[in-house]
Amino acid sequence: KKRRCCASALLCALQLSGCSYSFGASGVEDLLRAPQFSGQTNQVQKALTAYLGESPQLKYPTGGDHLSPFVFDDWDGDGQEDAAVFYTCASKGTNVQLAILEQQEGSWWVTQEREGLSTEVESVSTAALAGDDQVGTQLLVGYGTAQGDRYLTVYTYSDVTLTAVLETSYSEYLLADITGSGTLDLVVVQDGDRGVQVKLLTNTDNTYQQVQSLDVAQGRFSGCAGICSSIGGGGRRYLIVDGYTGNNGAYLASEILYYDQKAKKLKAYDSRYVEDLYNATLRYFTSLHSMDIDGDTTVEIPVQLAGEAGGVVNASLERRLSFVAWQDYTTAEWPKSWGVVDAEYGFYLELPRAWQGQVELTLGEEKNSWEVRSPNGEEVYLSVRVVSQGAI
Repeated sequence: KKRRCCASALLCALQLSGCSYSFGASGVEDLLRAPQFSGQTNQVQKALTAYLGESPQLKYPTGGDHLSPFVFDDWDGDGQEDAAVFYTCASKGTNVQLAILEQQEGSWWVTQEREGLSTEVESVSTAALAGDDQVGTQLLVGYGTAQGDRYLTVYTYSDVTLTAVLETSYSEYLLADITGSGTLDLVVVQDGDRGVQVKLLTNTDNTYQQVQSLDVAQGRFSGCAGICSSIGGGGRRYLIVDGYTGNNGAYLASEILYYDQKAKKLKAYDSRYVEDLYNATLRYFTSLHSMDIDGDTTVEIPVQLAGEAGGVVNASLERRLSFVAWQDYTTAEWPKSWGVVDAEYGFYLELPRAWQGQVELTLGEEKNSWEVRSPNGEEVYLSVRVVSQGAI
């Protein structure tokens, strides 16, 4: 019996963009100069406007943990919530400005202001480092340029002073407990002439200090597509690095790093379950990034399958659809999931394991549809049609 499903209901299953993965409002901010907020945010906005003597243009981060131009936290560790605001204004040029505001008896005032490294805010994250009660939260800001350059700044705020304790170029960065110390480590990835370089920074004297630099994939990566932290086999901590490879970065592949507790450093992971991880994970859908597909804290690597390993894809759909298995190469329990990725519409549809290698993907009878059929093409197991939400 033919079964039909609407692909729009499946879009939440997988956003094909990787581990660090952005949703932006930069187009909106050009249209809105000073949107009106409510409550505490409105008070901070009014205090900043009064301080500047003009209305600021708020700068919305396009990724990271915070997607608002207002970030609230206890920056100086005094037990009171402070505010950080990202903006530009006519009197200060085109670069992003960062203002810190404190409050007293319900009123806010600007205590510090500092110019950022470029015109756009790529991402904002926060890290509370271990220490005494006087140690506050650090603010990590990724700045971007129109040319695609990225710069990371780590700020600390203490004694009414905002300090940039780290400034570096980056392609990706990650906050995670890699070393098992119980605090967040900082991993900075840089693309360069030698390929992809991973730098590990740990909490030393309540700030980030670099302890290691490691080249990944022996120069086979031309750039980093994404990085994820993972807890895999045996509870060991891993880093999964997705890298661009091939001519002009036309393909993706993955490498795994792990933290060696005895050596106190990151090392390349040699999986006992596959002879050549790089070639095993080589894929031509560059939207296929590693991710925790089943929510078990282990990041799986997507592998494109064809023929007996996956199934047959009609030639007219090869650029759009692919069979994919999600593998955890730190254990023998894989694949974790198997199904079809629609690269054009950006979703993943898990299929029954019994169908693997036993089905064919063909064009459907209706517009924007495709079908999962028996190998001889006579029986339709599943029909998927992509429609707008308003058409459901």
